[in-house]
Amino acid sequence: MPKNFEPDGQFVDRLEWQLTSEFRRMSRLKSAAGKVAVPRYVVAISLAAGVLLAAVAATKAADLIKDSWRKKIEVARLETEVKIKKASMEFLQLRASQAEEKFSMGLIDEDGVRGYKLLAGRAAFGLEMSLLDLEETKASGEAPRDELYAPLVGGRDFVSERLEIDKKALEADIDLKRAQIERQLKVRVDLGLIPKKALDVFQAALAVQEGRVGDIEKQLTLRRGFLSGKISAEEMEIQDRMTAAEKELREARSKVDTIQARLNELRAKEAAGLISEEELRGTQMGLDAAQAQVSLAIQEIEILKTIR
Repeated sequence: MPKNFEPDGQFVDRLEWQLTSEFRRMSRLKSAAGKVAVPRYVVAISLAAGVLLAAVAATKAADLIKDSWRKKIEVARLETEVKIKKASMEFLQLRASQAEEKFSMGLIDEDGVRGYKLLAGRAAFGLEMSLLDLEETKASGEAPRDELYAPLVGGRDFVSERLEIDKKALEADIDLKRAQIERQLKVRVDLGLIPKKALDVFQAALAVQEGRVGDIEKQLTLRRGFLSGKISAEEMEIQDRMTAAEKELREARSKVDTIQARLNELRAKEAAGLISEEELRGTQMGLDAAQAQVSLAIQEIEILKTIR
């Protein structure tokens, strides 16, 4: 119900007084024996009052929930989460700074510095997400909602803000890992220090993350379409599930490729008697599971296509 039409307490009290006065006045008027004559306009007013008071009760119940113990518990939980994540971020930022000093003195390599930077960056984004959740809970009185069809809270789009944080965190991870490929892994492969397959596996994992960034961009587009009224909640849910199924298919296929390459190596070792059949069997089970995930994702995509 729009707020302009929500009755306040003064209005309800006044309406109740008017209805009571009208009822008493009508009670003093004698009707024919055996009948209770109730004018139609009184019935209409009573029905309207019933509907109105039911709406008031629903509104007050919603307000009660927002100010209830549930909200207090959720806020307390998120405030604790924020404190923990803030302390973790500050600690990791300190370690990253110390790692840079050690690197400048030649005590550690660049991988050590990059590792701490990666962890500190993730901690910062995690803290940002928890602060956003806390703000939403304080504003709505409810636990944060991530559904693409969730309503705005006080005119603010918390869903899109969370997606933007996820996107920034992924992009930061990708930048650091890409730098690692360019500065170290390629050089080590060229020098023959590590096999090329190690670089291929790393690049495949990077491609999966880049695909996730694209998925988030699709979700943001769907969210904007829903808020503008161009996409219904049902249409958006179908498209969002399609995006998720495509992501699962992409990641499952990448997993199949990685495990298959590993399995080929193990089969060669098993044929040479270097490993037992039991060691080979575990990897084969992993491949079977990944292939089942591929099959499931394909089935889901085909089903969703029939209802789009």
